[in-house]
Amino acid sequence: MYLTFQEYQAMGGKLPETDFIQAEFIARKKINELTFSRLNNETPVRESVKMCTFGLIGRGYCGSPDGKKIKSESLDGALSLTYEFDNEGADEFIRACLSDEPENLFYCGI
Repeated sequence: MYLTFQEYQAMGGKLPETDFIQAEFIARKKINELTFSRLNNETPVRESVKMCTFGLIGRGYCGSPDGKKIKSESLDGALSLTYEFDNEGADEFIRACLSDEPENLFYCGI
C-alpha cells in the first residue's frame, strides 16, 4: 500500500474508507505499471509516491468521482453513475510526479 487511509485523510481526502481502498489499489497498479513495479517493495514509501497516489485519487484517475464528469446515469431502482476517467492524463500525472527521482523509474531495461 502506497498510502494509508489515515495518511489520505490527513492530506484532506474525503472518500469513505471503502472507496479509498479500491481507489488506492487502482492508483498503485497504475504507478506499478509505469515504473515496472520498482517501487513495490520499498519501505518506507517515498513521499513523492504518497503524493502521486493522493493526486491520482483526487483527480478521479482511480474511479473516484472527485471533480470528474458524469459519463452516464441510470435510475433502474437505484441511482447508478458512471464517471469519465482519463487514463492518458493519469500516465502524464505519474510521470510528472516521479520524474525528479534519482533513478529513472520509467526505464524498461535492466
